Amino acid sequence: MDKTGKTGLSGEVKAILKKVSRTLYLSVNILPEPVRTRMGLGYLLCRALDTIVDAPGVAAPDKLSVLKLARGLDKPEARAELLARAGALAARPPQQAERELLQKLGKVLDIYARLPGRDISLFSELLSGVAEGMEMDVRSFPGGAPAAFAKTADLERYCALIGGQPGVFWARLYRETIRQSSRGPGNFPSERDAELIGSALQVTNILKDLAADLRLGRCYLPQEELDTRNMKPGDLLDPANMERIRELTSKWTYWALDRLDQCEAFVSSIPKTELALRAAVIWPVYWAMDTLEESAHSNLLDPADRPRVRRRRIYATMAATPPLLLSNTAFARGYRFRRETLIGSITGGNYEGRAI
Repeated sequence: MDKTGKTGLSGEVKAILKKVSRTLYLSVNILPEPVRTRMGLGYLLCRALDTIVDAPGVAAPDKLSVLKLARGLDKPEARAELLARAGALAARPPQQAERELLQKLGKVLDIYARLPGRDISLFSELLSGVAEGMEMDVRSFPGGAPAAFAKTADLERYCALIGGQPGVFWARLYRETIRQSSRGPGNFPSERDAELIGSALQVTNILKDLAADLRLGRCYLPQEELDTRNMKPGDLLDPANMERIRELTSKWTYWALDRLDQCEAFVSSIPKTELALRAAVIWPVYWAMDTLEESAHSNLLDPADRPRVRRRRIYATMAATPPLLLSNTAFARGYRFRRETLIGSITGGNYEGRAI
């Protein structure tokens, strides 16, 4: 039981979370209740929607109707309809973990149905924002040949919804946890900082998955930027064209970096007594920086050269965490070292001479 008296994530549901996102599971699993259940539940609901929308052979109107259901999950009939849709599609996702998520979505929705009333509006805002971002996917990428967002502002808006809204959700959960555990007035984490950090994490994922998304018909690099290179989205299917867009991917790396810079203020606003809450920010930020560093050395158009942070690097970061939990200066020093290393990789021509 969690502190609200409601059942938290069962071992079975936690196992699904671990399968669909190993790094997020590591961050969520260290959190105290009830924030652990809320964070895990929020991610699983969003991931289930994403899995349904990405399932092969689903028509655009059907995808949009699923996303409409997501905005009404406080109603039992909407949960029942979403569960029926998920059951009908459970065999379609190519990944076993995603199939299992849809097969066991009923257990996730049962936890949602038992949330206290004060949490419903929090989840409603999260799901509404993420659903709006997914609607951009559905309307912008009809399938078949790759299509692109038209404008830079479209990608920025998309990241604010898909990554930024979960960031706001994250900050609000943290704020409530700190308010309940702190005796004095808190310098609570900023929702705006969290939105910017979440947007940066989303761009990091977009760069990492660029080649795979192109083969699903989705080009997140805006057409107005490709026009400066005389390119169409289909040109990005050829890995030999990576150097033609290297300046564009570097631009979005800097865009992510500018937003990740808010992490110093965000971590500093979390009391040093809240060790788990601090670690669950430090890890995703450091891992995102490591992923961007890998991206700077990769051919992002080549599916075989997908940037990936090795497992030993992930666990090395975790092992080196304790000094960072009690010192904002130590965390900032580690972040700035990664920042300088990344900028050096972008500007230093480290990609030259690599085979394409």
